[in-house]
Amino acid sequence: MVNLTRPQKEIILALIEIYEQKKKFVKSKEIAMKIRKGEGTIRNIMPTLRALGLIESIPGPSGGYLPTSKAYECFNIPEHYRSINIPIFRKNGEATGAFVSDIIFKSVYSPDFCQALLKIIGKASQLNIGEEIIVGPASSGRMIIEGKIIGRDELHGELLLEVINIVSIPKESVKNIMSKRLVYLTPNMSLREAAAIIYREFIRAAPIIDENNNLIGLLTSSDIAKCLSEGKIDITVKEAATRKPVTINLNEDILEAMNKMRKSSIGRLIVIDENGKPIGIITRTDLLSRIIKPFEMISVK
Repeated sequence: MVNLTRPQKEIILALIEIYEQKKKFVKSKEIAMKIRKGEGTIRNIMPTLRALGLIESIPGPSGGYLPTSKAYECFNIPEHYRSINIPIFRKNGEATGAFVSDIIFKSVYSPDFCQALLKIIGKASQLNIGEEIIVGPASSGRMIIEGKIIGRDELHGELLLEVINIVSIPKESVKNIMSKRLVYLTPNMSLREAAAIIYREFIRAAPIIDENNNLIGLLTSSDIAKCLSEGKIDITVKEAATRKPVTINLNEDILEAMNKMRKSSIGRLIVIDENGKPIGIITRTDLLSRIIKPFEMISVK
């Protein structure tokens, strides 16, 4: 919980109330009139609130302030009363400063294309027809939309998007999709024996675990191939391993698992419990299977 002063609380509550009424950027003058304080006082406090992650601010005549989801959480405002705004990025990752307050999908029946009507907060004029943008992520479903702008209504603040791609990562804990059958090697096991296990189990790597159930390394098929090419056949697993295993807690979200795999350029993570002990493994295949699970639940022809 963020500790706020009384003036800070008054400003945030006024910002939320005004924004919920107009669904547009809120000016400092509007907040000042609402709480009967000087506009200069409001502007002086706003940088602190932005640093705390409670507001978003856009400079310029058409700019203003928006409350963030964190601001709503500070005052325990129920989720169904919150208007969460979704950021818009250019294809190069640059933030546009515009936000989406509502999305309506159109032409979903068409086998060839799908369109989305976006309600924009901010200057729609800075987004050009033909430009490709990325919308998201939406905080509720971690959904990201990639598309091309094919229409723009500046008067009503709307964009028509030809959808290129929609990605949604389900909210799921690692423990729910990990493999609990952990094939592992012991430190003093010979490289030959380890190679036989990896081949027999149709896996590309295996963790090295000692007698106290401590994770001490990871042996990959690349490690084995390297040792064989160098004539190092009669060495132990511990001597052959070159990669430090990357781990993830069983209660972490699968989105965190994806990020760790991407950053480390690997396809597997060793799952550990609260005591740091290895209890399973999660792979890219596990993640992909979870994402396509809804398609398997229905018959699509």
